[in-house]
Amino acid sequence: EAFGLIPEQVGIKATTNEKLGFLGRQEGISAVAGALVRQVWPAGGPG
Repeated sequence: EAFGLIPEQVGIKATTNEKLGFLGRQEGISAVAGALVRQVWPAGGPG
């Protein structure tokens, strides 16, 4: 809502750390998130 995007314009990926280090041994938890939002202009440019 903050960027005026519709759900079809948003992609989400997820993965696990199964069997990788202390996370895989269930000794800790981890979360990472990132986002890239950019304006795509028609061939003639803005406006």
